[in-house]
Amino acid sequence: MKLKDIIDNKPLMKMNGCGNDFIILFDLDEKIIPEIVKKLCELHYGIGSDGLIAVTKSRIKEASYRMKFFNPDSSIAEMCGNGIRCFSKYLLDLNLIKKNEKAVFDTDAGLIQCTILENNYKQALVKVNMGEPILNDPSQVTISTSNNGIIKGKVENFDFTFVSMGNPHAVIFTDDPQNDVKKYGSTIEKNLKLFPKKTNVEFVKINNEEDLTMYVWERGAGETLACGTGACATLVASCLNGYSKNKATIHLLGGDLFIEWNGNKQPVYMTGNAENVFKIDPDSIDNFILS
Repeated sequence: MKLKDIIDNKPLMKMNGCGNDFIILFDLDEKIIPEIVKKLCELHYGIGSDGLIAVTKSRIKEASYRMKFFNPDSSIAEMCGNGIRCFSKYLLDLNLIKKNEKAVFDTDAGLIQCTILENNYKQALVKVNMGEPILNDPSQVTISTSNNGIIKGKVENFDFTFVSMGNPHAVIFTDDPQNDVKKYGSTIEKNLKLFPKKTNVEFVKINNEEDLTMYVWERGAGETLACGTGACATLVASCLNGYSKNKATIHLLGGDLFIEWNGNKQPVYMTGNAENVFKIDPDSIDNFILS
């Protein structure tokens, strides 16, 4: 199977959002297999990325395209906040959506609406309606909600707050997030007694009510420079615990995201960049990676 045959003359791109890097390609017939995903995402022998995003046919009429997201280990994630901003720019650069359009995409976390506010070849500024956070999902966390509807628990001697943005997040507030993510991220991710589908883990320091610093351990990827759904979950958890206001800048290793949430039954909005890194020659990849 050759990538050149899969992508149907569409560009094969490497892109990044806040330092999360992705390989993006067209795969309308969904021919990509796990072995190809692993080879492409592998850092030393492949292109190297935090995940692969395939543009596929939408499964519902309300959306123009589906974003299918693969982790580097080839497992499928429900959503990726930094990835969907790159997905939006990729489609705009191909003139398949328009600037300032409220484009709707089909994802495994539901319908997601994106608006590109600014764009040039290198970079775009994208605002995303990430949908309403889910505070109780028995398929993702085994602890029941408390009287106020929040799930809190303990893991590795940390207190965590559970938030789902379609994908699961355990948000931990700590004074030393940089070291804690390295020491405890993997163990918490794989705690199947608490998180049957594993979990993303955010370690967060509150700088003030409108300024937070977050380090992330991503399910299926390990420590990364950023996580858009994690930043959304972080603001929601921070608001629920009374640590922040409903708008805040989240500082990530790869850059900043601006997150907004007006509370119960309201969607979370994320604004951040999406960048083209380089175009990939599919013939070269077919010859040297997939042979």
